[in-house]
Amino acid sequence: MRSLGSNLRRLARICRVLAAHGAAIVLARTALGRRSADWRATRWLVRRLPPLDLPGPQRLSAVLEQLGGTFIKFGQMLALQPDILSFEYCDALSNLLDRVSPCSFAAIEQVFLEEHGRRPDDLFDRFDPEPIATASIGQVHVAWLGERKLAVKVQRPTVKTDFAGDILLMASAVRAIRFLHLKPLYWLIEPLSEFLGWTREELDYRIEARYMERLRANARDNAAEQVPEVFWTYTTSRILVAEFLAGLTLLDYLRARGAADEMTLRRLELAGFEPQGFARNIIDNFLGDAFRYGMFHADLHPANLMILSGNVVGYIDFGITGVLSHYSRRHLVGLTLAYTRADLDGMCEAFFKVSELDRDSDPQGFREGLNRMADSWYELKGREHRLRKNFTLVMLDMLRLSRATGIWPERDVIKYIRSSIAIDGLITRFAPGFDIGSYLALVCDRYLRLDAWNVLFSYDRIVEWSAAGGSLARDGGPRAASLFGRLARGELAAGSAGSAGAGSPGVETGAAARAFNLATVASGVALLMVATGERAVLGVNLFTAEVVVVAAAVVLSLKTLRRSP
Repeated sequence: MRSLGSNLRRLARICRVLAAHGAAIVLARTALGRRSADWRATRWLVRRLPPLDLPGPQRLSAVLEQLGGTFIKFGQMLALQPDILSFEYCDALSNLLDRVSPCSFAAIEQVFLEEHGRRPDDLFDRFDPEPIATASIGQVHVAWLGERKLAVKVQRPTVKTDFAGDILLMASAVRAIRFLHLKPLYWLIEPLSEFLGWTREELDYRIEARYMERLRANARDNAAEQVPEVFWTYTTSRILVAEFLAGLTLLDYLRARGAADEMTLRRLELAGFEPQGFARNIIDNFLGDAFRYGMFHADLHPANLMILSGNVVGYIDFGITGVLSHYSRRHLVGLTLAYTRADLDGMCEAFFKVSELDRDSDPQGFREGLNRMADSWYELKGREHRLRKNFTLVMLDMLRLSRATGIWPERDVIKYIRSSIAIDGLITRFAPGFDIGSYLALVCDRYLRLDAWNVLFSYDRIVEWSAAGGSLARDGGPRAASLFGRLARGELAAGSAGSAGAGSPGVETGAAARAFNLATVASGVALLMVATGERAVLGVNLFTAEVVVVAAAVVLSLKTLRRSP
């Protein structure tokens, strides 16, 4: 009964907010144009409604903020889609990313008392009671331990209650769709289930902290990516303490550019910020994390990206993180590359590989639909197909088509696609001249080649290489040296001309043939060295054997060439 009551209260609140704003819109379009006498008659109602003169973008932002919880998360998603909403709406909704109304400091202290049994001033040397950022689930304060500056994210005291109603409503909707077999609404099951999954994860900051720690380890050798250090001593399910990254967010830059704030723009320029380079780093980091390590930041809105010195991208807020299997990674690389090359068959095959198909799925309908939509995606320039539609709209078309044909991408694949869409919408805003399609093709081609090498040298292949390398390391060098010596002295025939006696025309041909044979062997072994990627460490290993063979080939090739007339 308690769950039902919470569910009904949440539903009632949603209805009240929507009804109030709906009435305000109606009055704004009618009563404001009436005479003052008529207007006074409705004044008592106006005082009980939201402002009547709110423009559409501000109205939508106000509605979502008042609804709170998951509706704010929905507004954050819309803020990143300038191809769906106008820039005016995106700018208004961007305030939901980090400027939600804060909760009181007394409420923050209460969370600390419940989690640690101590107030924040007792845990840290200093703690700023004013938050620097506020969002749907928590707000961020600055604290100090000695000279170490920290970012302290504290969950709103009522967030679990606020989210619980939405979660129950969504879970009930999924159950109803399945129980009643409402096939026209089946497409809602997967996105709603995925949303419920990440919402539960995001409400436990310890899960976010573990993701952050893993991503920080993965980024250790990447100079263009910085992930904060987690302070586990102070971190709980409702409090997350991490290293403070000093810099402006990408959202700060967008606001400064919109307001023509020359001082802030100049400061960023002096710090080395260059939009095109920053865009490349965002794509490189995202694809590198996804394809090399199988884990990526999946909430890439501009308030979560920090502009650090030298175009380094700093990442914060890891509540939504994607995890991909090696199988999914390989086919997502293929999907992205096929998209940039207008390879529709490749797109279909890769998409099917990372999706669930059942007896109700229609893969042929998907193929036919893709061919129809491709006419609006590409244009033919010379012999090449060029994109005329950006990544966001293409991926949205594919997701709509997948729902219509009953082909459901895996949950983390959806996270990858949505993150790709977010990146595209983001780069469109801060670096509008950047050619995302060409750069995606370049990076994905690189990772596809890398994956091909990884498959070639998989575990089974490595075992084979190791076994062969052991024999080669033991006696391959002496055997190769003996073979090269016999070839150089002419003891082995190198073709029919190689058997000609000294002073005959065959001598020159024989020497050339021997040189060619030696060069072929050397080239083959050199290619083997590159392909195997052996570390340059001498010892009883494959690398040492390869070095011996190549050295012998080079020395004896020179000797053979000196003997040639």
